[in-house]
Amino acid sequence: MSKNNILKLNVANDLGYGSVKAKVEDTNIHFPSVIAIQREQDLNKPVEFNSNQEKLTYLEGMINHMDVTISSSAVKTQGRFLVGNAAIKSSLPLKAFDVNDFTGKSDNDLAIILTLSMIAAQRISLAVKNGEDLSDQLSTEINMTTALPVSEGKKNGIINNYVNKYIGSKHTVVFHNFKDPITVSLNFKNVYVALEGEVAQLYLKNSDIKLQGLIKQDFSKNYPELANDIKVSDLVKIDNLLGIDIGEGTTDLVVIKEGHANAVASTSLPTGYGNALQDAIDVLQTENMNFEARSQLQDYLAQEVSPLAKRMQTKVRQIVFEQLEPFADKIVTAASKTMRKAGANVEILYVYGGGSIPMLEQTALRQKLSQKMKDFSGGIDVPVIWINKSYAQNLNEKGLELILKAMNK
Repeated sequence: MSKNNILKLNVANDLGYGSVKAKVEDTNIHFPSVIAIQREQDLNKPVEFNSNQEKLTYLEGMINHMDVTISSSAVKTQGRFLVGNAAIKSSLPLKAFDVNDFTGKSDNDLAIILTLSMIAAQRISLAVKNGEDLSDQLSTEINMTTALPVSEGKKNGIINNYVNKYIGSKHTVVFHNFKDPITVSLNFKNVYVALEGEVAQLYLKNSDIKLQGLIKQDFSKNYPELANDIKVSDLVKIDNLLGIDIGEGTTDLVVIKEGHANAVASTSLPTGYGNALQDAIDVLQTENMNFEARSQLQDYLAQEVSPLAKRMQTKVRQIVFEQLEPFADKIVTAASKTMRKAGANVEILYVYGGGSIPMLEQTALRQKLSQKMKDFSGGIDVPVIWINKSYAQNLNEKGLELILKAMNK
Protein backbone atom coordinates (compact mmCIF):
# COMPACT_ATOMS: atom_id res chain seq x y z
CA MET A 1 0.00 0.00 0.00
CA SER A 2 1.30 3.45 -0.89
CA LYS A 3 1.42 6.39 1.49
CA ASN A 4 -1.78 8.39 1.58
CA ASN A 5 -1.79 11.90 0.11
CA ILE A 6 -4.34 14.72 0.08
CA LEU A 7 -6.38 13.95 -3.02
CA LYS A 8 -7.92 16.88 -4.91
CA LEU A 9 -11.40 16.24 -6.30
CA ASN A 10 -13.58 18.23 -8.69
CA VAL A 11 -17.29 17.75 -8.06
CA ALA A 12 -20.33 18.85 -10.08
CA ASN A 13 -23.20 18.21 -7.68
CA ASP A 14 -26.83 18.49 -8.83
CA LEU A 15 -28.56 17.77 -5.54
CA GLY A 16 -32.21 17.13 -6.40
CA TYR A 17 -35.21 16.61 -4.16
CA GLY A 18 -35.60 13.15 -5.65
CA SER A 19 -32.08 12.11 -6.58
CA VAL A 20 -28.47 13.22 -6.65
CA LYS A 21 -26.93 13.56 -10.11
CA ALA A 22 -23.24 14.30 -9.87
CA LYS A 23 -19.83 13.87 -11.42
CA VAL A 24 -16.81 13.34 -9.18
CA GLU A 25 -13.71 13.62 -11.34
CA ASP A 26 -14.58 11.28 -14.24
CA THR A 27 -17.26 9.22 -12.46
CA ASN A 28 -20.96 9.85 -13.05
CA ILE A 29 -23.13 9.24 -9.98
CA HIS A 30 -26.88 8.89 -9.56
CA PHE A 31 -28.63 7.80 -6.37
CA PRO A 32 -31.87 8.62 -4.50
CA SER A 33 -31.88 11.63 -2.14
CA VAL A 34 -32.81 9.67 0.97
CA ILE A 35 -31.26 8.52 4.22
CA ALA A 36 -32.31 6.15 6.99
CA ILE A 37 -31.33 6.85 10.59
CA GLN A 38 -30.29 3.62 12.30
CA ARG A 39 -31.20 2.65 15.85
CA GLU A 40 -29.12 0.30 17.94
CA GLN A 41 -31.24 -2.71 16.90
CA ASP A 42 -30.88 -1.79 13.21
CA LEU A 43 -27.08 -1.97 13.06
CA ASN A 44 -25.67 -4.64 10.80
CA LYS A 45 -22.69 -6.86 11.50
CA PRO A 46 -19.47 -5.90 9.70
CA VAL A 47 -19.37 -7.06 6.09
CA GLU A 48 -17.31 -10.17 5.40
CA PHE A 49 -15.92 -11.30 2.06
CA ASN A 50 -15.12 -14.65 0.47
CA SER A 51 -12.24 -13.29 -1.59
CA ASN A 52 -10.05 -10.25 -1.92
CA GLN A 53 -11.58 -9.52 -5.32
CA GLU A 54 -15.05 -9.46 -3.77
CA LYS A 55 -13.79 -6.97 -1.18
CA LEU A 56 -12.22 -4.72 -3.83
CA THR A 57 -15.41 -4.71 -5.89
CA TYR A 58 -17.44 -3.75 -2.80
CA LEU A 59 -15.03 -0.93 -1.86
CA GLU A 60 -14.91 0.48 -5.38
CA GLY A 61 -18.74 0.61 -5.31
CA MET A 62 -19.01 2.30 -1.89
CA ILE A 63 -21.57 4.74 -3.34
CA ASN A 64 -24.07 1.86 -3.04
CA HIS A 65 -23.11 0.89 0.53
CA MET A 66 -22.96 4.16 2.46
CA ASP A 67 -23.25 3.45 6.22
CA VAL A 68 -21.84 6.55 7.90
CA THR A 69 -21.57 8.90 10.83
CA ILE A 70 -20.66 12.52 10.14
CA SER A 71 -18.74 14.99 12.26
CA SER A 72 -19.34 18.52 10.99
CA SER A 73 -20.53 21.80 12.48
CA ALA A 74 -22.70 22.14 9.36
CA VAL A 75 -24.77 19.06 10.34
CA LYS A 76 -27.08 19.26 13.33
CA THR A 77 -28.73 15.85 12.90
CA GLN A 78 -26.89 13.21 14.90
CA GLY A 79 -26.81 9.48 14.34
CA ARG A 80 -25.61 6.75 12.05
CA PHE A 81 -27.03 7.00 8.56
CA LEU A 82 -27.64 4.68 5.66
CA VAL A 83 -27.49 6.88 2.58
CA GLY A 84 -29.00 6.55 -0.90
CA ASN A 85 -29.34 3.01 -2.24
CA ALA A 86 -28.24 1.53 1.10
CA ALA A 87 -31.19 3.29 2.75
CA ILE A 88 -33.62 2.07 0.10
CA LYS A 89 -32.50 -1.55 0.52
CA SER A 90 -32.66 -1.42 4.33
CA SER A 91 -36.51 -1.36 4.67
CA LEU A 92 -36.01 1.24 7.44
CA PRO A 93 -38.12 4.43 7.51
CA LEU A 94 -36.73 6.83 4.93
CA LYS A 95 -35.99 10.51 5.43
CA ALA A 96 -36.32 12.56 2.25
CA PHE A 97 -36.68 16.23 1.40
CA ASP A 98 -40.15 17.43 2.39
CA VAL A 99 -41.68 18.68 -0.86
CA ASN A 100 -44.63 20.19 1.01
CA ASP A 101 -42.93 22.67 3.34
CA PHE A 102 -41.33 25.97 2.38
CA THR A 103 -37.85 25.44 3.82
CA GLY A 104 -35.14 25.16 1.20
CA LYS A 105 -32.32 22.74 0.54
CA SER A 106 -29.80 25.17 1.99
CA ASP A 107 -31.48 24.93 5.42
CA ASN A 108 -31.77 21.14 5.39
CA ASP A 109 -29.15 18.84 6.93
CA LEU A 110 -30.06 16.26 4.33
CA ALA A 111 -28.32 18.31 1.61
CA ILE A 112 -25.04 18.29 3.52
CA ILE A 113 -25.32 14.62 4.58
CA LEU A 114 -25.93 13.45 1.00
CA THR A 115 -23.10 15.58 -0.39
CA LEU A 116 -20.46 14.68 2.19
CA SER A 117 -21.34 10.96 2.07
CA MET A 118 -21.18 10.86 -1.73
CA ILE A 119 -17.80 12.56 -1.98
CA ALA A 120 -16.35 10.46 0.86
CA ALA A 121 -17.58 7.25 -0.80
CA GLN A 122 -15.85 8.21 -4.03
CA ARG A 123 -12.69 9.08 -2.09
CA ILE A 124 -12.64 5.49 -0.81
CA SER A 125 -13.20 4.12 -4.31
CA LEU A 126 -10.26 6.13 -5.62
CA ALA A 127 -8.10 5.15 -2.64
CA VAL A 128 -8.63 1.48 -3.49
CA LYS A 129 -7.69 2.08 -7.12
CA ASN A 130 -4.61 4.06 -6.01
CA GLY A 131 -3.47 1.43 -3.52
CA GLU A 132 -3.78 3.67 -0.45
CA ASP A 133 -3.88 2.41 3.12
CA LEU A 134 -7.52 2.45 4.29
CA SER A 135 -6.47 2.18 7.94
CA ASP A 136 -5.16 5.77 7.73
CA GLN A 137 -7.42 8.79 7.38
CA LEU A 138 -8.13 9.62 3.74
CA SER A 139 -7.78 13.37 3.14
CA THR A 140 -9.50 15.32 0.39
CA GLU A 141 -9.55 18.86 -1.02
CA ILE A 142 -12.64 19.70 -3.05
CA ASN A 143 -13.68 22.17 -5.71
CA MET A 144 -17.46 21.94 -6.12
CA THR A 145 -20.25 23.45 -8.16
CA THR A 146 -23.83 22.95 -7.05
CA ALA A 147 -27.20 24.67 -7.42
CA LEU A 148 -30.29 25.86 -5.54
CA PRO A 149 -33.85 26.46 -6.80
CA VAL A 150 -34.29 29.92 -8.31
CA SER A 151 -36.66 31.25 -5.64
CA GLU A 152 -34.37 30.05 -2.84
CA GLY A 153 -31.11 31.22 -4.36
CA LYS A 154 -32.50 34.70 -5.06
CA LYS A 155 -33.12 35.36 -1.36
CA ASN A 156 -30.62 37.71 0.23
CA GLY A 157 -27.67 35.94 1.86
CA ILE A 158 -28.85 32.37 1.12
CA ILE A 159 -26.07 31.45 -1.32
CA ASN A 160 -23.31 32.85 0.90
CA ASN A 161 -24.68 31.00 3.93
CA TYR A 162 -24.87 27.76 1.96
CA VAL A 163 -21.30 28.14 0.66
CA ASN A 164 -20.07 28.77 4.20
CA LYS A 165 -21.60 25.49 5.41
CA TYR A 166 -19.07 23.72 3.20
CA ILE A 167 -16.07 26.05 3.29
CA GLY A 168 -16.47 27.26 6.87
CA SER A 169 -16.54 23.82 8.52
CA LYS A 170 -14.33 20.79 8.98
CA HIS A 171 -16.02 17.60 7.81
CA THR A 172 -15.21 14.01 8.73
CA VAL A 173 -17.17 11.01 7.43
CA VAL A 174 -16.68 7.60 9.02
CA PHE A 175 -17.83 4.44 7.20
CA HIS A 176 -18.96 1.62 9.52
CA ASN A 177 -19.39 -1.18 6.99
CA PHE A 178 -16.34 -3.06 8.22
CA LYS A 179 -14.78 -4.26 11.45
CA ASP A 180 -12.26 -1.43 11.13
CA PRO A 181 -14.02 1.85 10.20
CA ILE A 182 -12.73 3.96 7.30
CA THR A 183 -12.33 7.69 7.98
CA VAL A 184 -12.42 10.40 5.31
CA SER A 185 -11.73 14.10 5.95
CA LEU A 186 -13.18 16.64 3.54
CA ASN A 187 -11.85 20.17 3.03
CA PHE A 188 -13.76 22.38 0.56
CA LYS A 189 -11.47 24.91 -1.13
CA ASN A 190 -13.92 26.42 -3.64
CA VAL A 191 -17.73 26.15 -3.82
CA TYR A 192 -19.82 27.85 -6.50
CA VAL A 193 -23.62 27.84 -6.13
CA ALA A 194 -25.63 28.43 -9.31
CA LEU A 195 -29.40 28.57 -9.82
CA GLU A 196 -31.25 25.50 -11.06
CA GLY A 197 -32.74 25.97 -14.49
CA GLU A 198 -30.32 28.78 -15.33
CA VAL A 199 -27.41 26.37 -15.27
CA ALA A 200 -29.42 23.95 -17.42
CA GLN A 201 -29.89 26.72 -19.99
CA LEU A 202 -26.12 27.19 -19.98
CA TYR A 203 -25.69 23.61 -21.13
CA LEU A 204 -28.46 23.91 -23.72
CA LYS A 205 -26.63 26.85 -25.27
CA ASN A 206 -23.45 24.75 -25.35
CA SER A 207 -25.17 21.45 -26.13
CA ASP A 208 -23.34 18.46 -27.56
CA ILE A 209 -24.04 16.95 -30.97
CA LYS A 210 -26.31 14.20 -29.64
CA LEU A 211 -28.49 16.63 -27.69
CA GLN A 212 -28.71 18.95 -30.71
CA GLY A 213 -29.93 16.01 -32.77
CA LEU A 214 -32.64 15.21 -30.22
CA ILE A 215 -33.73 18.86 -30.08
CA LYS A 216 -33.97 18.91 -33.88
CA GLN A 217 -35.98 15.69 -33.81
CA ASP A 218 -38.53 17.09 -31.34
CA PHE A 219 -38.74 20.38 -33.26
CA SER A 220 -39.23 18.69 -36.64
CA LYS A 221 -41.93 16.37 -35.30
CA ASN A 222 -44.00 19.13 -33.73
CA TYR A 223 -43.26 22.05 -36.08
CA PRO A 224 -42.69 20.45 -39.52
CA GLU A 225 -43.58 23.69 -41.33
CA LEU A 226 -40.62 25.45 -39.65
CA ALA A 227 -38.13 22.57 -39.62
CA ASN A 228 -36.71 23.17 -43.10
CA ASP A 229 -36.06 26.86 -42.47
CA ILE A 230 -34.51 26.74 -39.00
CA LYS A 231 -31.30 24.92 -38.10
CA VAL A 232 -30.79 23.35 -34.68
CA SER A 233 -27.73 25.58 -34.24
CA ASP A 234 -30.11 28.55 -34.53
CA LEU A 235 -32.49 27.08 -31.95
CA VAL A 236 -29.87 26.65 -29.23
CA LYS A 237 -28.41 30.11 -29.84
CA ILE A 238 -31.72 31.95 -29.29
CA ASP A 239 -31.16 34.64 -26.65
CA ASN A 240 -34.79 35.26 -25.60
CA LEU A 241 -36.44 32.19 -24.15
CA LEU A 242 -38.21 30.55 -21.25
CA GLY A 243 -36.95 27.33 -19.65
CA ILE A 244 -39.17 25.22 -17.39
CA ASP A 245 -37.30 22.76 -15.15
CA ILE A 246 -39.76 20.32 -13.57
CA GLY A 247 -38.10 18.73 -10.56
CA GLU A 248 -39.13 16.59 -7.63
CA GLY A 249 -39.91 19.41 -5.21
CA THR A 250 -39.85 22.58 -7.29
CA THR A 251 -40.52 23.75 -10.82
CA ASP A 252 -38.10 26.48 -11.90
CA LEU A 253 -39.17 28.94 -14.59
CA VAL A 254 -36.13 30.72 -16.00
CA VAL A 255 -36.37 33.71 -18.31
CA ILE A 256 -33.36 34.38 -20.54
CA LYS A 257 -33.44 37.89 -22.05
CA GLU A 258 -30.79 38.95 -24.55
CA GLY A 259 -28.66 36.00 -23.46
CA HIS A 260 -28.76 36.74 -19.74
CA ALA A 261 -30.92 35.34 -16.96
CA ASN A 262 -33.64 37.76 -15.87
CA ALA A 263 -33.60 37.36 -12.08
CA VAL A 264 -36.71 39.51 -11.62
CA ALA A 265 -38.91 37.46 -13.95
CA SER A 266 -37.42 34.02 -13.19
CA THR A 267 -39.15 32.20 -10.37
CA SER A 268 -39.81 28.83 -8.75
CA LEU A 269 -43.13 27.11 -8.27
CA PRO A 270 -42.87 25.41 -4.83
CA THR A 271 -44.36 22.26 -6.33
CA GLY A 272 -42.80 19.43 -8.29
CA TYR A 273 -43.51 15.95 -9.56
CA GLY A 274 -42.86 14.68 -6.04
CA ASN A 275 -45.90 16.57 -4.74
CA ALA A 276 -48.08 14.70 -7.23
CA LEU A 277 -46.51 11.43 -6.06
CA GLN A 278 -47.18 12.36 -2.44
CA ASP A 279 -50.83 13.09 -3.28
CA ALA A 280 -50.99 9.69 -4.97
CA ILE A 281 -49.56 7.99 -1.87
CA ASP A 282 -52.34 9.55 0.24
CA VAL A 283 -54.94 8.08 -2.14
CA LEU A 284 -53.21 4.71 -2.31
CA GLN A 285 -53.15 4.41 1.46
CA THR A 286 -56.89 5.07 1.68
CA GLU A 287 -57.29 2.11 -0.71
CA ASN A 288 -55.15 -0.10 1.54
CA MET A 289 -52.08 -0.11 -0.71
CA ASN A 290 -48.88 -0.10 1.31
CA PHE A 291 -46.81 2.81 -0.05
CA GLU A 292 -45.08 5.15 2.38
CA ALA A 293 -42.32 6.99 0.48
CA ARG A 294 -42.05 8.66 -2.93
CA SER A 295 -38.88 6.72 -3.75
CA GLN A 296 -40.70 3.47 -2.98
CA LEU A 297 -43.57 4.42 -5.30
CA GLN A 298 -41.22 5.50 -8.09
CA ASP A 299 -39.31 2.24 -7.82
CA TYR A 300 -42.55 0.26 -8.01
CA LEU A 301 -43.78 2.14 -11.08
CA ALA A 302 -40.49 1.42 -12.89
CA GLN A 303 -40.50 -2.31 -12.10
CA GLU A 304 -41.26 -5.13 -14.49
CA VAL A 305 -43.90 -7.10 -12.58
CA SER A 306 -45.36 -10.56 -13.07
CA PRO A 307 -48.62 -10.98 -15.02
CA LEU A 308 -50.35 -11.64 -11.70
CA ALA A 309 -49.22 -8.29 -10.28
CA LYS A 310 -49.92 -6.34 -13.47
CA ARG A 311 -53.45 -5.39 -12.45
CA MET A 312 -52.28 -3.76 -9.24
CA GLN A 313 -49.48 -1.87 -10.98
CA THR A 314 -51.95 -0.61 -13.59
CA LYS A 315 -54.27 0.63 -10.84
CA VAL A 316 -51.39 2.37 -9.04
CA ARG A 317 -50.31 4.07 -12.28
CA GLN A 318 -53.83 5.30 -12.92
CA ILE A 319 -54.03 6.85 -9.45
CA VAL A 320 -50.67 8.57 -9.99
CA PHE A 321 -51.71 9.90 -13.41
CA GLU A 322 -54.90 11.38 -11.95
CA GLN A 323 -52.73 13.65 -9.77
CA LEU A 324 -50.66 14.95 -12.69
CA GLU A 325 -53.21 16.99 -14.68
CA PRO A 326 -53.89 19.46 -11.82
CA PHE A 327 -50.11 19.84 -11.50
CA ALA A 328 -49.91 20.59 -15.24
CA ASP A 329 -52.44 23.39 -14.77
CA LYS A 330 -50.30 24.88 -11.98
CA ILE A 331 -47.28 24.92 -14.29
CA VAL A 332 -49.26 26.69 -17.01
CA THR A 333 -50.50 29.31 -14.54
CA ALA A 334 -46.94 29.87 -13.29
CA ALA A 335 -45.70 30.18 -16.89
CA SER A 336 -48.37 32.80 -17.56
CA LYS A 337 -47.30 34.86 -14.53
CA THR A 338 -43.66 34.55 -15.53
CA MET A 339 -44.36 35.67 -19.10
CA ARG A 340 -46.29 38.66 -17.78
CA LYS A 341 -43.32 39.72 -15.64
CA ALA A 342 -40.74 39.00 -18.35
CA GLY A 343 -41.91 41.76 -20.64
CA ALA A 344 -39.77 40.25 -23.39
CA ASN A 345 -40.36 38.58 -26.72
CA VAL A 346 -39.87 34.92 -25.80
CA GLU A 347 -38.97 33.07 -28.99
CA ILE A 348 -38.83 29.49 -27.69
CA LEU A 349 -39.74 27.44 -24.62
CA TYR A 350 -37.69 24.49 -23.37
CA VAL A 351 -39.08 21.94 -20.89
CA TYR A 352 -36.77 19.59 -19.00
CA GLY A 353 -36.09 18.07 -15.57
CA GLY A 354 -36.90 14.61 -14.24
CA GLY A 355 -40.57 15.50 -13.80
CA SER A 356 -40.89 16.54 -17.44
CA ILE A 357 -40.73 12.89 -18.54
CA PRO A 358 -44.01 11.68 -16.96
CA MET A 359 -45.64 15.06 -17.60
CA LEU A 360 -45.05 14.65 -21.34
CA GLU A 361 -46.19 11.04 -21.42
CA GLN A 362 -49.24 11.28 -19.16
CA THR A 363 -50.65 14.84 -19.38
CA ALA A 364 -51.68 17.49 -21.88
CA LEU A 365 -49.04 19.91 -20.54
CA ARG A 366 -47.37 20.36 -23.93
CA GLN A 367 -50.62 21.37 -25.62
CA LYS A 368 -51.58 23.65 -22.74
CA LEU A 369 -48.20 25.41 -22.78
CA SER A 370 -48.34 25.82 -26.57
CA GLN A 371 -51.72 27.52 -26.29
CA LYS A 372 -50.61 29.72 -23.40
CA MET A 373 -47.55 30.90 -25.32
CA LYS A 374 -49.83 31.92 -28.21
CA ASP A 375 -51.71 34.13 -25.75
CA PHE A 376 -48.53 36.20 -25.41
CA SER A 377 -47.52 36.21 -29.09
CA GLY A 378 -50.62 37.38 -30.92
CA GLY A 379 -51.60 33.82 -31.79
CA ILE A 380 -48.28 32.97 -33.47
CA ASP A 381 -46.72 29.63 -32.54
CA VAL A 382 -43.86 29.85 -30.03
CA PRO A 383 -42.07 26.47 -30.31
CA VAL A 384 -42.25 24.31 -27.19
CA ILE A 385 -39.28 21.92 -27.16
CA TRP A 386 -39.31 18.93 -24.81
CA ILE A 387 -35.82 17.75 -23.95
CA ASN A 388 -35.46 14.02 -24.52
CA LYS A 389 -35.62 11.84 -21.39
CA SER A 390 -32.01 10.72 -21.91
CA TYR A 391 -30.94 14.31 -21.08
CA ALA A 392 -33.94 15.80 -19.24
CA GLN A 393 -32.79 14.90 -15.74
CA ASN A 394 -29.11 15.75 -16.24
CA LEU A 395 -29.02 19.23 -17.79
CA ASN A 396 -28.30 20.99 -14.50
CA GLU A 397 -25.47 18.59 -13.69
CA LYS A 398 -23.97 19.03 -17.16
CA GLY A 399 -24.20 22.81 -16.80
CA LEU A 400 -22.42 22.56 -13.45
CA GLU A 401 -19.64 20.62 -15.18
CA LEU A 402 -19.14 23.51 -17.59
CA ILE A 403 -18.83 25.97 -14.69
CA LEU A 404 -16.42 23.63 -12.89
CA LYS A 405 -14.17 23.48 -15.96
CA ALA A 406 -14.17 27.28 -16.12
CA MET A 407 -13.27 27.49 -12.41
CA ASN A 408 -10.26 25.23 -12.93
CA LYS A 409 -8.78 27.08 -15.91
